[in-house]
Amino acid sequence: MTQWRAASEAAGFLAPETLVNTGNMLAEFDGSDVAAFEKMTAVLRDFGLSENVVPIVRRPELLDALMAANPIEAAVQRADQTGVYFFAADEPDFGWLEGHDGPEKIQMVQRHLIIDFGPNVAQSALLMRLIDKRCGTNTVRNWNSVRRIAERCRLREKV
Repeated sequence: MTQWRAASEAAGFLAPETLVNTGNMLAEFDGSDVAAFEKMTAVLRDFGLSENVVPIVRRPELLDALMAANPIEAAVQRADQTGVYFFAADEPDFGWLEGHDGPEKIQMVQRHLIIDFGPNVAQSALLMRLIDKRCGTNTVRNWNSVRRIAERCRLREKV
């Protein structure tokens, strides 16, 4: 994580900070989201990571909107079993979800999926594979992680 922060700063990211030790980075960037994506992709390639590892750039306002939407009641009760999917594609294909009849509760919020996996996440392996196959490159964080990241973003803005 230390090397990633240093490389990110050298690439033009300001005050890079890693969180939750799972590939989450907060940083400011003087440029567009596309430019940030391109710069961070170069950083990741310099570490030898393959093309299936891509940065997924989100602004703090979006994280706040996801938290405010709180579309699944279980997020409060079972935050560790509620996943938030972030997609690399601008317009992931969610059309196939119309026929989903699994036990999971699924909501879409601003091109993100928020899923209540229920008390047995292992039962959702098929859904997870379908999301990967049909929606493309993504990363998922549980509700608690997204909440912590959003809170840290707000604290950084106050400084």
